[in-house]
Amino acid sequence: MVIRSTFRVVVGILVIAGALAAAACHRHHTPAERADWMTGKIAKELKLDEQQKAKLAAVRDEVLAARAESKKERRAMMEEVIAQVQSERLDQAKVSQLFEQHQAGQTRMLTRVLPKVAEWHASLRPEQKAEAVEHLRKWIERHEDGE
Repeated sequence: MVIRSTFRVVVGILVIAGALAAAACHRHHTPAERADWMTGKIAKELKLDEQQKAKLAAVRDEVLAARAESKKERRAMMEEVIAQVQSERLDQAKVSQLFEQHQAGQTRMLTRVLPKVAEWHASLRPEQKAEAVEHLRKWIERHEDGE
């Protein structure tokens, strides 16, 4: 029972971190504006206090810093993908290597951001966690149709 509960919390944290990262790619002009929009939405929906908002802002800042640092690497990977698309024959080994490189970048981001997410999560009250779960369930339902 404890393992299942812990698993749900970890998955929830990862989804929230993912949502912040995804927010950096959706709805507004710059990554900072998108991240500000998402953290504002989370703060409003969960009715965060000032301390919790500060911890969430630390998550946002860490995501943005990690994203900025990996920009050149992402750009180089995309140039290699473009080269593969333009080539006469797709080099499956190269594409596989690019995918693994992308996954390694995602793992580095998670390793960097997760401690800040955990600190923010620890500051949430039980009713805020329950509210977050409800929002996550709604998000899952909305996005399951896109499978």
